[in-house]
Amino acid sequence: MARARAWPVPATVTMLTTMAVKGGGTGSPLGLVGLQPGDERIYRALLRGSGATRGRITEVTGLTLAELDAALERFAAVGLVRADGDVVTAAAPADVIGRIIVGEAERLHRETEQVDALRDLLPGLMAEHANASRPRGGAVDVYAMEGGDVVALLRGLAAESSGDLMWFRPDQWRLPVSGDIDRLVRELVSSGRRSRAIYPARALEEAPHVLRSRAEVGEQIRIVAVVPTRISVLGNAALLPDRWGGQTGRRLVVREHSLVGALKALFESVWERGMAVPGMDPGFDDAGGQRRLLLHQLTRGAKDEHIARTLGVSLRTVRRRIAEIMDELGAESRFQAGVEAVRRGWL
Repeated sequence: MARARAWPVPATVTMLTTMAVKGGGTGSPLGLVGLQPGDERIYRALLRGSGATRGRITEVTGLTLAELDAALERFAAVGLVRADGDVVTAAAPADVIGRIIVGEAERLHRETEQVDALRDLLPGLMAEHANASRPRGGAVDVYAMEGGDVVALLRGLAAESSGDLMWFRPDQWRLPVSGDIDRLVRELVSSGRRSRAIYPARALEEAPHVLRSRAEVGEQIRIVAVVPTRISVLGNAALLPDRWGGQTGRRLVVREHSLVGALKALFESVWERGMAVPGMDPGFDDAGGQRRLLLHQLTRGAKDEHIARTLGVSLRTVRRRIAEIMDELGAESRFQAGVEAVRRGWL
């Protein structure tokens, strides 16, 4: 009688994800979990013959017993198979590979955020390089302003040109002059100016009324995880704090063409990866956007109540939409729905 074998079974998804990062390059997607060329053919045979003995598997695959045992050890190391005596059973692929997919998606998301952060840094570095490359002693059209009437300043800067209005608003709704700036934006949009604003995700909870009031007058809105500082670009001029993310009361008024251009490039790069909010963008696909927002919240473990507040809908509506999405994806749990949504490219 063949001697029973014991193969290790991984205890955490973290180990699986680590192997996925180090694997690859085998010509098969299973290389992500560290398998070797040709292992996919053996694994498929194990799936079809799950519950067979090692001897039977060698007959089907044409492997020697030593070759099969080596392959089984690789599969068991990532949880794809388990042994009971001489019988080999394949684990459910959805349980094992599904966790790997989620882990890989999270890793790629983190790397994408790092790339986006580097891209956001580029305009500022370009501006500094351009400024340093100027002949020494040349004048730069930037000046500092202490205090003063910021609404009047913004109105004056907007009157200097007819270009787009671009706003980074990390905490606009908390400012004492927030209402006055709202009225200024209404006037400018009514006069035909295009206004676009980027808010942090927390604005959806702290000040949804502010977002809706801006959207009602025609301002376009995008949401990102974090807005690092206040910036106002009005045509060919810009206003920003003298310290990045600071609130010293000292502001920089920028009219230098290259610097304003860098701030516009920064805005466009963040705007491109921002998320539109259902009902707050005239050209936004409301159904598809709400589905993406809902799935985004689900994959982060948000409670139904939190999702309802974020989307501005009732708790019953949230639960109904989650059920509809799970049904559309053929998922029996929210975890499976997340895995399938990643596989289909919905997230």
